[in-house]
Amino acid sequence: MNIDQIKSDWQRYSQKLELSQRLNEQLIHSMLKERSRSRIAKIRRDNMLYMFLMIVNLAILAAIFAGNPFDFKYSLQYIPYGILTIGVLMAIVSLLKSLQSLNVNLNHVNLDFFLKKTIVEFEKNRKMERWFGIIIVSAGVLTGLSFLPNKLENKPLSQALIETAVGMAVTVVIYIIAFKLGAFKNRKKEGFENDLEELNALKAIASELSDQ
Repeated sequence: MNIDQIKSDWQRYSQKLELSQRLNEQLIHSMLKERSRSRIAKIRRDNMLYMFLMIVNLAILAAIFAGNPFDFKYSLQYIPYGILTIGVLMAIVSLLKSLQSLNVNLNHVNLDFFLKKTIVEFEKNRKMERWFGIIIVSAGVLTGLSFLPNKLENKPLSQALIETAVGMAVTVVIYIIAFKLGAFKNRKKEGFENDLEELNALKAIASELSDQ
C-alpha cells in the first residue's frame, strides 16, 4: 500500500467520522427539540385547565358579590373576596402571557434562543407568582373574619372569637403544609434549564471535535 492510498483511505475515514459526528449532533439536537416541544404542549394544556378554573373562580366571586349568599351586612366583609378577585385576575393575566409566549413552532425558531428566552420569562413571572401566593394566603386567612359579624349575632363574643381564630389558624397551617410540600412551586423552568444545559454540552462537544 503506497502513501497516496493511505492518505486517500485516511481522508475517507475522516469524512465518514465527521459525517457520523454531525448525524449524532443532529439526532441529539432533534431529541432535545422534541422534548421541549412535548414540554410546551403539556404546559399549554395545564395552563388552559388553570385558565378554566380561574374563570370559574371569577364567576363564583362575581356571584358572591352580586347575590350575597352568606348574608353579609357590611361592605368590609367583602374585602377578602375582593383581594381574592385581584389574585384571580393576576393569575389570568399571567396565564395569558404564558400561553402567548409558548405559542411557537420550534421548527421555525432557534432552539437555543427559545430556551434562553423562555427561562428569562419564567424568571420574570416569579415576582408575580410571589404576589399571587401572598394574595391567596391573605384572602384565605381573612375570609374567616368575614363571618365574624354573623357569628356575633348568634353566639357569645368569646365563642365567636375562638371559632374565628381557630378557623384562621387551621387555614394558615394548611397553607404552610402546602408550601412545604411544594404545591406552589413552579418547576416548569427547571425542565427548560436542563434542556439548555444539554444543548450547551452538545455544542461544547461539537466545538471540541471540530478543533481536533
